[in-house]
Amino acid sequence: MDETAASTRAPGDRRAVPPGMATLFIGLVLLATGIALSIRAEIGVAPFDVVTTGIVSVTGIEIGIAAMLTPLAFIALSLVLGGRMRVGTLLSVVLVGPVLGLVLRVLPVPEAMAPRVGLFAVGFVVLAAGITAVVVADVGPGPAELLMMTLHERGVAISPARTAIEVVSVAVGWAMGGQVGAGTVIFALLIGPVLQRFLNLAGFSSRVAEVRSDCASPGA
Repeated sequence: MDETAASTRAPGDRRAVPPGMATLFIGLVLLATGIALSIRAEIGVAPFDVVTTGIVSVTGIEIGIAAMLTPLAFIALSLVLGGRMRVGTLLSVVLVGPVLGLVLRVLPVPEAMAPRVGLFAVGFVVLAAGITAVVVADVGPGPAELLMMTLHERGVAISPARTAIEVVSVAVGWAMGGQVGAGTVIFALLIGPVLQRFLNLAGFSSRVAEVRSDCASPGA
């Protein structure tokens, strides 16, 4: 399977996750839960959260507000590159923050390393599953996924595209004083390959010049 082609669900593939708002909402809940688990693990926040904490460090604003500014930056960059925003993208910005706050309030705060590593591992898998659900819901990807799919539409394979986004996010967030740890490095390096695998399991296939991603602008 050629990763460098545009991704879409294979027609008639019974493994494909059905598109729709229900899938999107499930994906957003999983996404927020995965972020919350990684935060509670306290062994390094996810790359996008490094940017968010960096914004807080530089500006002193509330983290909830910063958590909305980060995805807006991804959306802006995607639009510059020719991506097409849809309703699901906006819902991601609006809903992930509140759900994240709710999950954080109910999660325990472990002190021992073993449960913290466990939280991080579970959070990583849940987050990857959430990203996959948001993409295959087909009503508009999340902000970071919009950028990933926009790059993919221009010939960059999903795995390196996602990894590049994660690594750049860490660099920018760290430069602003964001929180970085071992978990951040693990996440940045592994989320691309894991996400590619999850998308394949969800019924996505890659075909050059046959099917365009819904994230691409007309004529791309």
